[in-house]
Amino acid sequence: MFVKDYDVNDFSLAPSALAYLFGDVLEDVFAGKSRLTTSEKLPCRDVKVKRKDLAHAMLVSAFVYLARQGRLGLDVRTKGRIIKSKFVLVTASGGPAGPFASHEAQILGSIRGDPKNNGVRSIVWRLWGADVGDPWGDLIRDSQRYLLGLGYFVDQERRGIAKIMGKKLMPNCERTLTLRPEATPLRNMLAAFRAEQPELYERLWKEVAAGIASRQESPDVDFD
Repeated sequence: MFVKDYDVNDFSLAPSALAYLFGDVLEDVFAGKSRLTTSEKLPCRDVKVKRKDLAHAMLVSAFVYLARQGRLGLDVRTKGRIIKSKFVLVTASGGPAGPFASHEAQILGSIRGDPKNNGVRSIVWRLWGADVGDPWGDLIRDSQRYLLGLGYFVDQERRGIAKIMGKKLMPNCERTLTLRPEATPLRNMLAAFRAEQPELYERLWKEVAAGIASRQESPDVDFD
């Protein structure tokens, strides 16, 4: 039996950002693994996680956290009259996402009044205003900017010819590594949710992954 070892109110910053910083701690609760994808080096440590898996973990952490806080509901529902399929419906409970911004607030802001439009995949799709080249990278960069605002990242000047690219975001390792103890409670929160509602957890991962992938731009094909 899984023993609860976390307090949903004890995270000092958005769980989605913690998932970005310490995604390797969450790997044993990943409900799916990506293939043929680049790896992302995690800040301040010589550790890498597949970029797509990391982005999926970030949004799943946000959804589970919001559900645990009672900010939204997650339920497996069935749609279709002839060809039926299951999906995860999101229902808003009201109230802000605690003191956090980041992806948690974006998710709450993407919930619509009509329940038919509030499947997880649709909500994730609405996190972007248009298709982009690298939606997984966008999520990581959004977390970096969120961490910049809290002083866990800094703007650093580039050198030489690279100056034309402007400043780059770099982790403030002295501060960032102080968050390491919060990675285990985050992992425990996800593991408890998975143990209690395995079908919901599996579908949540799949729909988050599908929602992100649906925002990748299709390559232009030029037929002469």
